[in-house]
Amino acid sequence: MGVKSRVLIIDDDVKTVEKLTEMLSDYPDLQVESHALTLDEGKRMVAEKAPDMLFLDIELPDGNGLEFLAEVTDLCPEMYVVIFTGYYKDYSNKAFRGSEADYLLKPINVYELDKAVQRYRRSITGKREHVLKPNTDFGLGDVFTATTYTNEMRIMRPAEIGYFRYSTRRKVWEVALSDHSFVQLKKGTSAADILNYNSQFVQTHQSYIVNMRYLTLIGSTQCTLYPPFNDDEVLVGRRFSKELKARFTLI
Repeated sequence: MGVKSRVLIIDDDVKTVEKLTEMLSDYPDLQVESHALTLDEGKRMVAEKAPDMLFLDIELPDGNGLEFLAEVTDLCPEMYVVIFTGYYKDYSNKAFRGSEADYLLKPINVYELDKAVQRYRRSITGKREHVLKPNTDFGLGDVFTATTYTNEMRIMRPAEIGYFRYSTRRKVWEVALSDHSFVQLKKGTSAADILNYNSQFVQTHQSYIVNMRYLTLIGSTQCTLYPPFNDDEVLVGRRFSKELKARFTLI
């Protein structure tokens, strides 16, 4: 096995540190070398350890992790930062959008942690997740929160979403993700709610909303998407076709 990536955790909640350390132990290419309970201690560790990956809480006894972030990345500019918090909505409007940091919600979900680790791995190999058009690149900060069918709040990234479809059986909207899984949104979520998540989401049919960045061809009744959604059926309705084509010509 090659050299492991060095991981640093900054969080004043010891139980969270222990749990995250345990979860990261499942990844043979990652090594949690140390943790800090304060920003002051964390700054010293970043300078000394030069970690490859940093997990950073926002609310700490001696300051705010988001304000600390700009300073600490100057010390270690190649470091991959994952911010984790239970207070996303308190900060999303003023701080998260446009940032180059990655994000996780507390309590940390195994599935979401794995996706963050995969994004980190791609960042250090320089590989893209899929072969896409040049304008399909979203920043890590381009995120939004959605409530799922099981009433969990989840951070979602447009770059991982191909389209939304309405399930007539469950009467809920579903999100088609790049790993070929579907996430069901909270009952009562409307098409208008989804369109407000991101300007690249456009309705193609009463039961489908597409991510324009994956759109490659508009047919009379269906549209075709770039991989990994190229084999999926995404319908086009007559009353949505004109606006869809108008938006497509602007890409």
